[in-house]
Amino acid sequence: MSKVYSFLLVIYCAGIHLVGFSQDNTARLTTLIGSHIEFNFNSIDKYRNGIRIQDGTTLGISMTDLSGGTLTGWHIDMQSFLSQPTIVGGGGNSLPLNVIQVEATDANGNLATAFFNGLQDLSITPGNELMNTVDPAHIPANSSTHQINLSYECGIANGSLLGSTADYYTIEVEIILIPDF
Repeated sequence: MSKVYSFLLVIYCAGIHLVGFSQDNTARLTTLIGSHIEFNFNSIDKYRNGIRIQDGTTLGISMTDLSGGTLTGWHIDMQSFLSQPTIVGGGGNSLPLNVIQVEATDANGNLATAFFNGLQDLSITPGNELMNTVDPAHIPANSSTHQINLSYECGIANGSLLGSTADYYTIEVEIILIPDF
């Protein structure tokens, strides 16, 4: 009997708008490509070795600091939406969050001096940092030139999914742009 696993990973980008008495700063993520990512485990090889989706999502980053130099950089975190503790299946089954890993990379070479943290397990709040920058050339950031790609892995880093209960699993993921002051 063949088991079929399907995962739907919904990317939820939380944009942040900052307003203060002496500040007029903005921070925004724009999903340019790939807001829904699906892993379809339809072969024994995929169960054993997992699935990688290279550059499945492209995000544009907008960041402005009009207040005169208080913004020192920014970083991007990832976590399960509303602190969901597991990946929930339609039949009542669940999988641990760490079966999914996400990696951010520079999409177009304009964030070359930023630090990218490699593959990060999906986690519950406060989330894992995907990348950060303190380069003054990245402030202001414009979503047409400052972009990151997100790549996804499922069933690779923390073991095979072979033997897990077949179901249609879904999880929403928050990608959060956080200004650093």
